Amino acid sequence: MRPHWKKPLVTAIIGGIMHLSAGADPLPDAITFHADQAYPESVAWSPRQNAFFVGSLRLGTIGIVSPSGGYRQFASDKLMFGSGGIKYDAKRNWVWAALCDIGVSTASSPQTQGKTAAVIAFDAKSGKRKRYIDLAPLVPGAHCANDLAFDGAGNIYVTDSFAPVVYVIDQKMKARVLVSSEKFEGQNFNLNGIAYHGSGYLLVGKHNSGDFYKITLKPRVEVQIVELSIKVPGADGIELLGKTSMIVAQNQGHDRAMLLTSIDDWKSAKVQELAKSVVSFPTAVTTRGKDIYMLNNRVDTLIDASANKVSDYVLQRLPAVKNE
Repeated sequence: MRPHWKKPLVTAIIGGIMHLSAGADPLPDAITFHADQAYPESVAWSPRQNAFFVGSLRLGTIGIVSPSGGYRQFASDKLMFGSGGIKYDAKRNWVWAALCDIGVSTASSPQTQGKTAAVIAFDAKSGKRKRYIDLAPLVPGAHCANDLAFDGAGNIYVTDSFAPVVYVIDQKMKARVLVSSEKFEGQNFNLNGIAYHGSGYLLVGKHNSGDFYKITLKPRVEVQIVELSIKVPGADGIELLGKTSMIVAQNQGHDRAMLLTSIDDWKSAKVQELAKSVVSFPTAVTTRGKDIYMLNNRVDTLIDASANKVSDYVLQRLPAVKNE
């Protein structure tokens, strides 16, 4: 049965041009989709579904956005209060979400707000729940599972914005704390976006300070700060391009995509602006072939009680980046 896509209210094509990726159909420079006050926080492209998976801070659901901008709800679960980072797991054909309740969900409660850290996985074809892994019992205190990344062996790494830790879930789905560090402590949102580098380490951003960290995994786990030409406060979702380039969605009033490049295996990185966001509060980045899309989720209007709530969101294609 063909899925029923809701028609977007607006279809924006910046500059009036289409772009062709190698091995992919042409897509517009901006894909605007309508999802009733969903406030999607993250996005992941799935070649098998030929669509984008998106989360929802407010509804705690996972949705699918077609290349033409249609939206439909894909998965929901009583254990989902707010879905943050979204990743497509091509090996299993699952879609994963990091779960956090920051008090803006329709299902928020005193029992879950600031206390939720979990990951959930759904079959990317059927929407059936495959896994739910609760991480909060591993560390006392406040919690907010924010983003996740996979390595080539199938291990999953998860950041917590309220606890100064990175978790790891092994191939047998057993979870533990990978590393705890005072470097990860701070006010409000701390650790956020995470990516696995093919050379065998993690790169993690810290939202409030704009710092980035390299976490080596072998021969032992160590945390090293990446020396940046400028810091990136408001650093949210990240996407590695090859070995030397990274795109960062930067919000907190900056509202832009930043390009980080490193020539010394991420001991240091040069930081420069790549593009301004077309609407407020970019939170995540994903790639489709050679195309790079950034999600602008407008969560500033959700947090501000006096602001008009929105239901239209934009996947914005960013300028091409040369990478190795």
